Amino acid sequence: SGDATCDVHYYAELEFGHHGSLYDNDNNRDDNVWGDLNGYPNSKTFLPREEIDYGTLREAWIEYETCPWFIFRMGLVKTPTTRQLMTPPELQQFVDVSMASAFIGQSMPGYSDRNRDYGALMHGAFGCDGEFQYQVAITNGDGPVHRNVLDGETSDNFAYSARFNWDIKGHLGYEEGALRSNECEWAASVGAWAHYYADAEQHMSFSKYADRLTWGVDGAFVWGGLSVTAAYNAMDWTNDANGNNEFEGFSWLVQAGYLFPGTAWELAARYSYYELDFGGFMHGGAEMAVAVTYYIDGHADKVTLDVAFITPEGDDESNALADTYAGYSTTYDSDAVLVRLQWQLAL
Repeated sequence: SGDATCDVHYYAELEFGHHGSLYDNDNNRDDNVWGDLNGYPNSKTFLPREEIDYGTLREAWIEYETCPWFIFRMGLVKTPTTRQLMTPPELQQFVDVSMASAFIGQSMPGYSDRNRDYGALMHGAFGCDGEFQYQVAITNGDGPVHRNVLDGETSDNFAYSARFNWDIKGHLGYEEGALRSNECEWAASVGAWAHYYADAEQHMSFSKYADRLTWGVDGAFVWGGLSVTAAYNAMDWTNDANGNNEFEGFSWLVQAGYLFPGTAWELAARYSYYELDFGGFMHGGAEMAVAVTYYIDGHADKVTLDVAFITPEGDDESNALADTYAGYSTTYDSDAVLVRLQWQLAL
């Protein structure tokens, strides 16, 4: 990342963890209605998984800052979504995002459960102290898989997303509350976002997939060493021509942490839940987790140990996240304990 000139900025993020397809050749899950909800960014592609080239590019853009309240960005951008998914991975309070955020992330175009898409993003801040921030994006709607304009079988409709944020006090922005702790002050922020995509199965000949609406509200609060982040998200897929892709669901989370004054130790806990209704058949799951972090040098150099207890719920107690979220009840119908130890160095 950096500045090309005073007003032109750039950013690139690469992913070397996967070469070519993210999936085994024998996994054909994209052929059924669970494609998007099991972590496949573009369930409408007709290419076999082994022919899909995800490459190494995870996020990359260039932007022009006309003024603080209007900045124009284009490329493979991070689209507006829930607060936790907008927090950079190296700054998150836990080793990874919650089950609630992972679920809602999978209902939008992106990279697995992460919100990335090709297009343009307008953003900025205004008010006496920049306390109001906004983001508006117009993107392809296919995620980072391929450029749909060159493929007549995929949807050429645009996806539209937006987010508005109000820093009631201090400057928490879009991110988790844990990033702005201050022993002598308190800060609070609230936000709302939405994503809409009139999704087509294919255009030649035309076949409707679904009208996909995703939205949510969230907030963050800090006071001394105490930090709290909470969010509610919902998704609704309707108007499928064959009645196969009628989904609705929601998720929510509450996450709190305490950085002990005068030390480098932080203790955090969270509860998250999601529920998915497909034609009256319900899938869901709950997560209870705790984390202990030692900050060697702030968020740039830290060690985190977290433990999560996962409980699938629903008509068959299966977990719609099992294929995507590592360790989250990969046997579909049993409880799981996920233990992670991470030493992270961010340069």
